[in-house]
Amino acid sequence: MIDINKIPSPCYVMEERLLRNNLQLIKSVKDKAGVNIILAFKAFALWKSFPIIREYIGESTASSVNEAQLAYEEMGSLAHTYAPSYSDEEFSTFLKYSSHITFNSLSQFERFNPQVVASGKDIKCGLRINPEY
Repeated sequence: MIDINKIPSPCYVMEERLLRNNLQLIKSVKDKAGVNIILAFKAFALWKSFPIIREYIGESTASSVNEAQLAYEEMGSLAHTYAPSYSDEEFSTFLKYSSHITFNSLSQFERFNPQVVASGKDIKCGLRINPEY
């Protein structure tokens, strides 16, 4: 049991046993369903816990160049990248750290896909579709 009076404030406290219990449940679902589970940094970016998380979940998402770099450097994997917009200045960084890139429109795909192809990397591209619009 953690002595709450000995914990500096403010700080994040994580109980490894509980984290592992949750991750084991996620891994069980992954294995039974035959799917990949991808960690979303928007929901959880406590990077000091990534060595534990990597034991159960091997991939992550990124919606910014910083998250893509975090995926590579701290999760040890390339990111599944989706961003609301991509800039010419940052796109080469996304290429460096991504295994998958999802585009928001056909025009965005047409604009950036030549860079994906030219990179020579095996980056999978997707197109986000909004059927209501």
